[in-house]
Amino acid sequence: MFEIIINLILTSLFLQFQAGQQLVAPVEGLASRLPEAQLRQLIETAPQKKPDASLGVEVTAESVLVVDKKTNKILYEKNSGQARSIASLTKLMTALVFLDHNPGWDEVVTISGDDYREGGISYFIAGEQVTVKDLFYGTLVASANEGAAALVRVTGMNPEEFVAQMNAKAQALGLTNTVFADATGLRDANQSTAAEVAVVLRAALGRPEIAGAISSESYNIDIINKGVSRQIVNTNKILGQQFGLDNVQYKVEAGKTGYLEAAGYCLASQVRNGDNKVLVVVLGSKSLQDRFTDTKSLAYWVFNNYFWQ
Repeated sequence: MFEIIINLILTSLFLQFQAGQQLVAPVEGLASRLPEAQLRQLIETAPQKKPDASLGVEVTAESVLVVDKKTNKILYEKNSGQARSIASLTKLMTALVFLDHNPGWDEVVTISGDDYREGGISYFIAGEQVTVKDLFYGTLVASANEGAAALVRVTGMNPEEFVAQMNAKAQALGLTNTVFADATGLRDANQSTAAEVAVVLRAALGRPEIAGAISSESYNIDIINKGVSRQIVNTNKILGQQFGLDNVQYKVEAGKTGYLEAAGYCLASQVRNGDNKVLVVVLGSKSLQDRFTDTKSLAYWVFNNYFWQ
């Protein structure tokens, strides 16, 4: 219950905060709803900006957000309340809804020609038989659009019913500027904000099935009826890598990419420095490489300019 309330605060107040501001005001506003001990702990454990911190960091992304995972404190933001197309970041919500209707990881699914979607690389071919688990991992690791379409189909829902469930879950998470139009993310009408994508990412990381997939650098899909295995590689090219300078080292632990012309290059990631984790969302970076550079620059700036209690 505590995390749900904090998610609602996080979503509603991102627009009011500028880079580096404290999350004290919204926490204090909850005084009548949260136990005093929890409020005190939340405030006391939040990262603090160093006295000599620099003003910020230059990125190409149109909208960004960095938030401390433990306390939800905003550490950096740029246009984080601006609604934008989010492309395949949509698949994080697709995965969340699918898990509510998962028929079983070991169930065998035959890929249909109707699962094919224009755009992106096809990792599943009509007639191939794979397990639900392999479909799920293919959808999140390689961002397979036909994988997402097949996942919808195996729930027994039609696409419209599934999208309705996606929007219902967005509302349940307290998201007011997020709307979904399809499960693949191929439609420009899938829109959210950096602030609300961070809430979706947090919810996704809370499910071990999704966390396992979006932290996998590669995965082997078994094509059952062909007796072969097909390796897929994560679209997040900085996943699992260690970055930084001598005084600040960090690792990108998990993430999901997205790209459409209307969305630009997007990436939602979890980054760790020692025991400290932050969620980094970049929307509308200028190039494929820029979304990775933007994420790395933001993570380095935050870990170099804040200290954790």
